[in-house]
Amino acid sequence: MSARGLNLLVFRAGRRCVAGAELRAGLLRSIASAKLDPGSENVLRALLRAGELECGIADAAEAGSAESIFTILTDALADALLSNRPYPEFQKTIEAVSHAPVPELQELSRPEGFAYYALHPVAYARVLDKLALGQHAFVIGIRSIGTTLSAMTAAAARLRQVKVSRMTVRPGGHPYNRETQFTPEQSLAVGDAIGRGADFLIVDEGPGLSGSSFLSVAEALERAGAARERITLICGHQPSPEALCGNDAAQRWRRYRTVSAAAQEPQRPGAARVFVGAGEWRSLRFASSSRWPASWTNLERLKYLSAGERRRFFKFAGLGHYGDPVIEREQAVADAGFGPVPKRESDGFVSYLWLEGHAASAGDLSPQVLDRLAEYCAFRAREFSACNAGVGAVQEMAEHNLAQLGANLSLSLKLERPVITDGRMQPHEWIITAKGEMLKTDSGSHGDDHFFPGPTDIAWDLAGAIVEWRMEPRQAKEFLDCYYRASGDDAGPRIEGFIRAYTAFRWAYCSMAANAMRGTPDQARLEAAAECYAAILQTSAAIEPISASVAR
Repeated sequence: MSARGLNLLVFRAGRRCVAGAELRAGLLRSIASAKLDPGSENVLRALLRAGELECGIADAAEAGSAESIFTILTDALADALLSNRPYPEFQKTIEAVSHAPVPELQELSRPEGFAYYALHPVAYARVLDKLALGQHAFVIGIRSIGTTLSAMTAAAARLRQVKVSRMTVRPGGHPYNRETQFTPEQSLAVGDAIGRGADFLIVDEGPGLSGSSFLSVAEALERAGAARERITLICGHQPSPEALCGNDAAQRWRRYRTVSAAAQEPQRPGAARVFVGAGEWRSLRFASSSRWPASWTNLERLKYLSAGERRRFFKFAGLGHYGDPVIEREQAVADAGFGPVPKRESDGFVSYLWLEGHAASAGDLSPQVLDRLAEYCAFRAREFSACNAGVGAVQEMAEHNLAQLGANLSLSLKLERPVITDGRMQPHEWIITAKGEMLKTDSGSHGDDHFFPGPTDIAWDLAGAIVEWRMEPRQAKEFLDCYYRASGDDAGPRIEGFIRAYTAFRWAYCSMAANAMRGTPDQARLEAAAECYAAILQTSAAIEPISASVAR
């Protein structure tokens, strides 16, 4: 079944509530580190936290143009990062931030570009090389990530001796038809900029599927009296206007000048390294492209491979504190002997010694492999427990996708072992080395990203292993029994629901990915994978024999 015309759920809501005092404490620690070592990595960490807090305070106050110590701090750190000079007056700033009021609770969403897609703030500074600005510029960041990106854009303009004002906005309404309303204070600031003949720069990652957030801000500026030729959209990639699904989006988008920061990204691990992202890594593990696993290649993290005898594999883990949990999890996996040892690199990358060996396949399944998979799941159940895990959103996702598929299946999910899951239990994610070791790759990135399931029960990974390794009922029961012996957790009574939820997610994921990858070789791979998942769901006999409690 094609994903066209279907409303499928694969992305989960990433917003979370965090205590304002906790966010401020993290910012103060980052500023202190930058004071001790004013290198670009520490300044970048402080900038990311300052932008995060500025964004949250603006959302809470609904006054994005109001200048506060946090706005001043974000701008100053952007200046320091761009000029490669130490940020002055650290102690004065620390004292001001320490006493500034913050919301008791602040709702945040993780900026996807910084966390997943290697979008570096400096890219938005370098993009100004493509623009001829006048004496005045007015930079508008679209919250959330546009807060930090707009600060970098404004810093770049100041380096060019341009007089700059900056504010941020949060467009509202339907995702495909956003609207922007300026506050009275913002309207006054925009009117003043228009009177000075300013260039207006609208800054965000994206655009997304509709382009409506960018368009809503540009059209709000025009309603306020700004000349269309003075408005520039600075985005993460150059979209195809025809592909935008907002109302009359293609015609509206073409009215404005658009500049992409994508080609300006500075973080590349080096000239001696070869790009193996966007699915190219498969050529290193599989002799023939006919055996390549399906991949949604334009949503993969950036990957590189170094040259030389001791090759290293580089992967983007996340900038600053967005990448820290990924690296910490992968270090724990390595310490337990289940994966390669990660090494932190610059600009959000992590590297590993290239594992010589072959990617596992379902044909490698054996009692020894079942035991290894079970021990790994038991390890995650022990080491990666999560207090914010749940099953409600996962169940809603699964029921929705099952309805879209037309599968008349019920499921009931229970949360008994809450964890940060692995999320990628497919055979090709395991490498059988030349020494006969079976090691897990990509073990830290996907358990808490913007796809389902998010933190949930370890049964998600158990179900993933059963489905992806094509276990027969007898093998699945043996696997669950091995897991029980290693963990003390009898997952048998709840596994059937998670098998259905996992398979419903993978069907929807592959269907949506195939639609996004139309015209590429991966479209056929993804469509074939989606059909396999649909067949598993529609053949209940393939699931129900596994659902009984494990015999002791």
